[in-house]
Amino acid sequence: METSIFNQEHIFYDHESKTQDEAFLNVAKFIENCGYVNSYEVFYQGLKAREIEATTGFKNGIAIPHSNDESVLEPGLFLVKFDNKIDWEALDGEPIQVGFFLTIPKDGAKEHLKLLSKIARKLMDDEFRENVLKNNDSKILTETIEGI
Repeated sequence: METSIFNQEHIFYDHESKTQDEAFLNVAKFIENCGYVNSYEVFYQGLKAREIEATTGFKNGIAIPHSNDESVLEPGLFLVKFDNKIDWEALDGEPIQVGFFLTIPKDGAKEHLKLLSKIARKLMDDEFRENVLKNNDSKILTETIEGI
């Protein structure tokens, strides 16, 4: 995977969020600080709007939130580890602990949606999923994600 899309600096350990709304806001600020969106407020609203369409909560404690709103500057993948379990209306009804957040530019949506599909397929791999859920070492997490 290209380091411009994902690298070790794209891992965010969220120690504060207790709700999905707080998670969206905190992650949007992190992603803006990384330079992938020009407005955390617009990206935050994009994440919320996408969630209204259908849940991005996968299963086994993992969600794949994404937005292709006008604030997105670059394609990116961000791994977020939450200290608190977050109610997400996931497919299995369980709260989430990990989010794969995607920034999807308007002109690169097709390629980035392929990445979304690859992540969803990779999450069916028990070893991959356990590595993402159980590890907090950013080096191990980076190596794991680079395998997508």
